[in-house]
Amino acid sequence: MAIKNLKIQLIKNLRHLLAVVLLLSGYSTYAAEISFTASVNRNPIGTNEQFSITFTINAQASNFQAPSFKDFNILSGPNQSTSMQFINGNMSQSVSFTYYLQAKSEGTYRIDPATIEVNGVKIKSNALTLNVVKGQGKPQAGTNNSQGDDDGITTKSVFLRVSVDKSSVYRGEAILATYKLYTKVNLVNYTIDKLPALNGFWSQELKMPDQLELRTEVINGEQYRVGIVKKVILFPQQSGTLTIDPMQGSCIARVQNQRKRSNNPFDIFNDPFFNDPFFSSARDVKVNVKSEPVKINVKDLPPAPDDYFKGAVGNFTMQAALDKDQVKANDAVNLKIKISGKGNLKLIDAPEIKLPTDFETYDPKINDNVSVTENGVTGSKTFEYLIIPRHEGDYTIDPVHFTYFDLNKKQYVQLTSPPLKITVKGISGDASAAQSVASYQNKTDVKLLGKDIAFIKTGVMTTYTHGTFFGSLLFYVLLLLPVILLTAFLIYKKRKEKLSGNLAYMRSTRATKMAQKRLSAAKKQLDAGKTDLFYEEIFKGLNGYASDKLGIDMADLNKETLTRKLKENNISEALTTKMITTIDTCELARFASQFQSTNPQQIYTDSVSIITELENALNV
Repeated sequence: MAIKNLKIQLIKNLRHLLAVVLLLSGYSTYAAEISFTASVNRNPIGTNEQFSITFTINAQASNFQAPSFKDFNILSGPNQSTSMQFINGNMSQSVSFTYYLQAKSEGTYRIDPATIEVNGVKIKSNALTLNVVKGQGKPQAGTNNSQGDDDGITTKSVFLRVSVDKSSVYRGEAILATYKLYTKVNLVNYTIDKLPALNGFWSQELKMPDQLELRTEVINGEQYRVGIVKKVILFPQQSGTLTIDPMQGSCIARVQNQRKRSNNPFDIFNDPFFNDPFFSSARDVKVNVKSEPVKINVKDLPPAPDDYFKGAVGNFTMQAALDKDQVKANDAVNLKIKISGKGNLKLIDAPEIKLPTDFETYDPKINDNVSVTENGVTGSKTFEYLIIPRHEGDYTIDPVHFTYFDLNKKQYVQLTSPPLKITVKGISGDASAAQSVASYQNKTDVKLLGKDIAFIKTGVMTTYTHGTFFGSLLFYVLLLLPVILLTAFLIYKKRKEKLSGNLAYMRSTRATKMAQKRLSAAKKQLDAGKTDLFYEEIFKGLNGYASDKLGIDMADLNKETLTRKLKENNISEALTTKMITTIDTCELARFASQFQSTNPQQIYTDSVSIITELENALNV
């Protein structure tokens, strides 16, 4: 009985042991079947050459962690693809993670293992050793480096092409260049790697959608999906044969890994059904594309018939007008010239204007209002001149002429505005105010001190010590005081008589004090934030000083007269330019707020410096 029970117990123990053995055997078999490998499509690799590294796991897995690729440029990845296969009636599945890399420099590099988890167990792939050599590497043994053989993609599968709406044009005539991407495979992404060099062209790019929109197009009987990558309007700037250089790009194509057909006719899986994409994996392949250069024949324009042609090509109209036809002397008026139409608007220079001799003007303010479409550049360009008449009278501004080359007529067309009439009345109060220079100043003098203005207080400081009055310093001062006062009175009287007989001399001697007074008032306006009044005071101060010091009548004061007078007094060209520029800046700021200086403090400092330097030079 005991022996029987012992046998039963032994059998139970053997069953448990067998179960454990079978379980361990099954696990080891399962573990042995799991494969996680790393592979490279070529080795060695050339510097700056692109290659791919693929990590493949033949089981359902999660938490893939790639190694570091710090010694390489990552072009794309990880690109994940799944493969399904039937082997001996059983279906197996593998997942691949592919990186597209670029070698930076020569050397031997180690790629550490990647990791992934299968049923909670972390598994490592094998490591890789890559040899990077100078130049181009060689394909790995047994691997074809040809894109067409390796991936099923040829130059007819994906390519880039540029087309132009015309290949023979005049200099300055618009050309529409369209860059299209053609593909017969699925594209995941597309980027422009190198824009074309447009030597000899001025270009204006059209706005494109953020997403590449594909449509169907048939070329030589083959159907493609086509997307417009870039559109640009080109204006040739020189005659002859010009070249639109290639544009380079790259895209990621997703291709299917087809199951290889068996040669066994009895293989039930040797059927086109199992070549359906459902039973095959997909992988991403980087494809480089490059357009072909395009030649453009640019014809030169016929000789221009006049001096009013400034390079305008297209079809245009012109308007010219003054914002007012009556103005006071030394006040500003705006002359606007507007050119509208279609053509190379942004390349048009300002038409020349001819003004009466005593009118002053400044470089025009230019405004563009254009739109760029496939049909070219249309809109308008406005030139706004600020004009300041100096004397009263009735004036006529000569007609404005503008000549352009008409592409439809193949000839030049001249546009002419009507003459513009303007009435200028007496000198404005602001300008004549600077003539009030003969008035006598009060008991305080204004002195330029460094770069600021300070006042010198008048009066007598008397010092004495306690003691005997007779023989003291105060005694002698009081004794000589009548003589001193009499002498000062005689000098003052003689000087006043001289001034009364010579107004120009009087104005010259008072010029500095009047200018200093204006500069002091300007400083107060600047500190108060009143820039308009600040520029007005500076303008009056500098003009008044020039008029008084150099003996120029205010009605005759202009840039030419001032420049000539300063030159006659041996004033340096640099100081002359500095004074003229400062006066111009203030005058512009008075009449056009958009011309105001961004640094009025610098204008003030320059004005003080100008007066100081002129005083030193003129009083030598």
